[in-house]
Amino acid sequence: MAEKVTIGNCELWHGDCREILPLLPKFDAVITDPPYGMALDTDYSGIDRGRGKEYDRVIGDDEPFDPGFLLPLAKVHVIWGAQYFAQKLPENGGWLVFNKRGDGKPSQICFGDCELAWTSIRRQSVRMWSQVWHGPARWHYEGAYHPTQKSIGLMEWCIEQAGNPRTVFDPYMGSGTTGVACARMGLQFVGIERERKYFDIACKRIDNAYRQNTLFGPNEDVQAVPAGQASIEFQQE
Repeated sequence: MAEKVTIGNCELWHGDCREILPLLPKFDAVITDPPYGMALDTDYSGIDRGRGKEYDRVIGDDEPFDPGFLLPLAKVHVIWGAQYFAQKLPENGGWLVFNKRGDGKPSQICFGDCELAWTSIRRQSVRMWSQVWHGPARWHYEGAYHPTQKSIGLMEWCIEQAGNPRTVFDPYMGSGTTGVACARMGLQFVGIERERKYFDIACKRIDNAYRQNTLFGPNEDVQAVPAGQASIEFQQE
Protein backbone atom coordinates (compact mmCIF):
# COMPACT_ATOMS: atom_id res chain seq x y z
CA MET A 1 0.00 0.00 0.00
CA ALA A 2 1.37 3.40 -1.01
CA GLU A 3 1.31 6.29 1.44
CA LYS A 4 0.83 9.87 0.25
CA VAL A 5 1.57 12.94 2.35
CA THR A 6 0.59 16.41 1.15
CA ILE A 7 2.49 19.41 2.52
CA GLY A 8 1.72 22.73 0.88
CA ASN A 9 2.13 22.27 -2.88
CA CYS A 10 4.23 19.14 -2.37
CA GLU A 11 2.80 15.64 -2.79
CA LEU A 12 5.12 13.05 -1.25
CA TRP A 13 4.77 9.30 -1.81
CA HIS A 14 6.33 6.48 0.19
CA GLY A 15 6.81 3.39 -1.95
CA ASP A 16 8.42 2.02 -5.11
CA CYS A 17 8.30 4.58 -7.93
CA ARG A 18 7.51 1.97 -10.62
CA GLU A 19 4.43 0.89 -8.70
CA ILE A 20 3.25 4.43 -7.93
CA LEU A 21 3.84 5.91 -11.41
CA PRO A 22 0.53 4.58 -12.86
CA LEU A 23 -1.29 6.67 -10.24
CA LEU A 24 0.33 9.93 -11.38
CA PRO A 25 -0.18 12.36 -14.29
CA LYS A 26 2.53 13.72 -16.56
CA PHE A 27 4.66 16.61 -15.33
CA ASP A 28 6.37 19.67 -16.74
CA ALA A 29 9.79 18.49 -15.57
CA VAL A 30 11.55 15.47 -14.10
CA ILE A 31 14.49 16.59 -11.94
CA THR A 32 16.07 13.66 -10.15
CA ASP A 33 19.21 12.00 -8.80
CA PRO A 34 18.61 8.26 -9.31
CA PRO A 35 20.85 5.33 -8.31
CA TYR A 36 23.74 5.34 -10.76
CA GLY A 37 24.53 1.63 -10.80
CA MET A 38 28.03 2.21 -9.43
CA ALA A 39 27.73 0.28 -6.13
CA LEU A 40 28.78 3.36 -4.18
CA ASP A 41 30.59 2.76 -0.89
CA THR A 42 28.49 4.83 1.53
CA ASP A 43 30.76 4.44 4.56
CA TYR A 44 31.94 8.04 5.01
CA SER A 45 32.93 7.59 8.64
CA GLY A 46 36.61 8.26 7.91
CA ILE A 47 35.89 11.54 6.11
CA ASP A 48 36.17 15.05 7.58
CA ARG A 49 38.59 13.95 10.32
CA GLY A 50 36.36 11.10 11.34
CA ARG A 51 33.19 13.19 11.62
CA GLY A 52 31.55 11.68 8.53
CA LYS A 53 28.71 9.18 8.70
CA GLU A 54 28.21 5.60 7.67
CA TYR A 55 25.03 5.40 5.56
CA ASP A 56 22.99 2.47 4.35
CA ARG A 57 23.74 1.40 0.80
CA VAL A 58 21.63 3.10 -1.89
CA ILE A 59 18.87 0.72 -2.97
CA GLY A 60 19.24 -0.26 -6.63
CA ASP A 61 22.77 1.12 -6.94
CA ASP A 62 24.27 -2.37 -7.22
CA GLU A 63 22.77 -2.98 -10.68
CA PRO A 64 22.78 -1.02 -13.97
CA PHE A 65 20.26 1.81 -14.11
CA ASP A 66 18.01 2.26 -17.14
CA PRO A 67 16.52 5.80 -17.34
CA GLY A 68 14.22 5.00 -20.26
CA PHE A 69 11.03 4.92 -18.20
CA LEU A 70 11.65 8.52 -17.05
CA LEU A 71 11.60 10.05 -20.52
CA PRO A 72 7.83 9.85 -21.25
CA LEU A 73 6.94 11.39 -17.88
CA ALA A 74 7.67 15.05 -18.70
CA LYS A 75 8.68 17.56 -21.35
CA VAL A 76 11.96 18.47 -19.67
CA HIS A 77 14.46 16.28 -17.80
CA VAL A 78 17.45 16.85 -15.56
CA ILE A 79 18.96 13.50 -14.56
CA TRP A 80 22.07 13.47 -12.36
CA GLY A 81 24.72 10.78 -12.63
CA ALA A 82 23.90 10.29 -16.29
CA GLN A 83 27.52 9.73 -17.28
CA TYR A 84 27.08 6.22 -15.86
CA PHE A 85 24.23 5.39 -18.26
CA ALA A 86 24.67 7.97 -21.05
CA GLN A 87 24.48 5.28 -23.73
CA LYS A 88 20.84 4.74 -22.77
CA LEU A 89 19.85 8.41 -23.24
CA PRO A 90 19.09 10.38 -26.42
CA GLU A 91 22.14 11.94 -28.03
CA ASN A 92 20.48 15.30 -28.66
CA GLY A 93 20.40 16.42 -25.02
CA GLY A 94 22.71 18.72 -23.08
CA TRP A 95 24.80 18.57 -19.92
CA LEU A 96 24.91 20.38 -16.61
CA VAL A 97 27.97 20.33 -14.34
CA PHE A 98 28.10 20.55 -10.54
CA ASN A 99 31.60 21.83 -9.65
CA LYS A 100 31.94 20.76 -6.01
CA ARG A 101 35.33 22.47 -5.54
CA GLY A 102 33.80 25.92 -5.82
CA ASP A 103 36.88 27.97 -6.71
CA GLY A 104 38.26 25.31 -9.03
CA LYS A 105 41.59 24.94 -7.22
CA PRO A 106 43.21 21.49 -7.06
CA SER A 107 41.99 19.35 -4.18
CA GLN A 108 42.32 15.90 -2.71
CA ILE A 109 38.67 15.36 -1.86
CA CYS A 110 37.61 11.73 -1.91
CA PHE A 111 34.52 12.42 -3.98
CA GLY A 112 34.71 13.48 -7.61
CA ASP A 113 35.50 17.14 -8.27
CA CYS A 114 32.36 17.42 -10.41
CA GLU A 115 29.08 15.65 -11.07
CA LEU A 116 27.20 15.59 -14.38
CA ALA A 117 23.51 15.73 -15.27
CA TRP A 118 21.95 15.00 -18.64
CA THR A 119 19.17 17.34 -19.68
CA SER A 120 16.68 17.05 -22.51
CA ILE A 121 16.96 20.81 -23.03
CA ARG A 122 18.66 21.05 -26.42
CA ARG A 123 21.64 23.32 -26.19
CA GLN A 124 25.17 23.61 -27.46
CA SER A 125 26.61 25.09 -24.28
CA VAL A 126 27.46 23.11 -21.15
CA ARG A 127 26.33 24.99 -18.02
CA MET A 128 27.99 24.79 -14.58
CA TRP A 129 27.01 25.42 -10.98
CA SER A 130 29.97 25.95 -8.63
CA GLN A 131 29.72 25.47 -4.88
CA VAL A 132 32.04 23.99 -2.29
CA TRP A 133 30.38 20.69 -1.37
CA HIS A 134 32.80 18.66 0.68
CA GLY A 135 34.13 18.72 4.22
CA PRO A 136 32.27 21.10 6.58
CA ALA A 137 30.36 22.65 3.66
CA ARG A 138 28.81 19.28 2.83
CA TRP A 139 28.29 17.85 6.29
CA HIS A 140 27.32 20.87 8.37
CA TYR A 141 25.90 23.66 6.20
CA GLU A 142 22.61 22.01 5.15
CA GLY A 143 22.72 18.84 7.24
CA ALA A 144 23.99 15.42 6.18
CA TYR A 145 20.89 13.33 5.58
CA HIS A 146 21.68 11.16 2.55
CA PRO A 147 24.90 9.72 1.07
CA THR A 148 24.33 11.31 -2.36
CA GLN A 149 22.63 14.49 -1.14
CA LYS A 150 22.76 17.55 -3.40
CA SER A 151 22.63 21.16 -2.24
CA ILE A 152 19.43 23.19 -2.21
CA GLY A 153 21.07 25.92 -4.29
CA LEU A 154 22.03 23.38 -6.96
CA MET A 155 18.49 22.05 -7.23
CA GLU A 156 17.03 25.57 -7.44
CA TRP A 157 19.48 26.23 -10.28
CA CYS A 158 18.36 23.01 -12.01
CA ILE A 159 14.76 24.18 -11.80
CA GLU A 160 15.75 27.50 -13.35
CA GLN A 161 17.65 25.70 -16.12
CA ALA A 162 14.51 23.67 -16.80
CA GLY A 163 12.57 26.90 -17.41
CA ASN A 164 10.92 27.24 -13.97
CA PRO A 165 8.27 24.55 -14.66
CA ARG A 166 5.06 24.69 -12.64
CA THR A 167 5.17 20.97 -11.77
CA VAL A 168 8.37 19.11 -10.85
CA PHE A 169 8.64 15.35 -10.33
CA ASP A 170 11.42 13.47 -8.52
CA PRO A 171 10.88 9.68 -8.43
CA TYR A 172 14.06 9.20 -6.35
CA MET A 173 13.40 11.88 -3.75
CA GLY A 174 15.92 10.75 -1.11
CA SER A 175 15.99 13.32 1.71
CA GLY A 176 13.81 15.70 -0.30
CA THR A 177 16.21 18.40 -1.52
CA THR A 178 14.36 18.87 -4.83
CA GLY A 179 11.13 19.27 -2.89
CA VAL A 180 12.74 21.80 -0.54
CA ALA A 181 13.84 23.81 -3.58
CA CYS A 182 10.31 23.72 -5.02
CA ALA A 183 8.79 24.78 -1.69
CA ARG A 184 11.18 27.74 -1.53
CA MET A 185 10.30 28.70 -5.12
CA GLY A 186 6.52 28.25 -4.73
CA LEU A 187 6.30 25.41 -7.27
CA GLN A 188 4.25 22.23 -7.26
CA PHE A 189 6.27 19.12 -6.48
CA VAL A 190 5.64 15.39 -6.50
CA GLY A 191 8.28 13.09 -5.03
CA ILE A 192 8.61 9.37 -4.35
CA GLU A 193 10.97 7.70 -1.88
CA ARG A 194 11.23 4.00 -1.18
CA GLU A 195 13.15 4.06 2.11
CA ARG A 196 11.04 4.99 5.11
CA LYS A 197 13.89 6.74 6.90
CA TYR A 198 14.57 9.13 4.04
CA PHE A 199 10.87 9.64 3.32
CA ASP A 200 10.30 10.85 6.88
CA ILE A 201 13.34 13.15 6.63
CA ALA A 202 12.03 14.58 3.34
CA CYS A 203 8.63 15.31 4.89
CA LYS A 204 10.25 17.12 7.80
CA ARG A 205 12.63 19.15 5.61
CA ILE A 206 9.90 20.22 3.20
CA ASP A 207 7.54 21.19 6.03
CA ASN A 208 10.36 23.24 7.58
CA ALA A 209 10.96 24.93 4.23
CA TYR A 210 7.36 26.11 4.15
CA ARG A 211 7.68 27.44 7.68
CA GLN A 212 10.90 29.35 7.04
CA ASN A 213 10.76 30.78 3.55
CA THR A 214 8.91 33.07 1.16
CA LEU A 215 6.40 30.59 -0.20
CA PHE A 216 4.54 33.08 -2.34
CA GLY A 217 7.59 34.89 -3.71
CA PRO A 218 8.18 33.56 -7.24
CA ASN A 219 4.63 32.34 -7.99
CA GLU A 220 2.08 34.33 -6.03
CA ASP A 221 -0.84 32.73 -7.87
CA VAL A 222 -0.04 29.27 -6.47
CA GLN A 223 -2.51 28.22 -3.79
CA ALA A 224 -0.89 26.28 -0.94
CA VAL A 225 -1.87 24.44 2.19
CA PRO A 226 -0.44 26.29 5.21
CA ALA A 227 2.78 24.89 6.61
CA GLY A 228 2.34 22.15 9.15
CA GLN A 229 -1.12 21.16 7.88
CA ALA A 230 -0.10 17.92 6.24
CA SER A 231 -2.65 15.36 5.05
CA ILE A 232 -1.88 11.66 4.78
CA GLU A 233 -3.61 9.19 2.47
CA PHE A 234 -3.12 5.50 1.76
CA GLN A 235 -3.79 4.08 -1.70
CA GLN A 236 -3.54 0.64 -3.20
CA GLU A 237 -0.57 0.34 -5.56
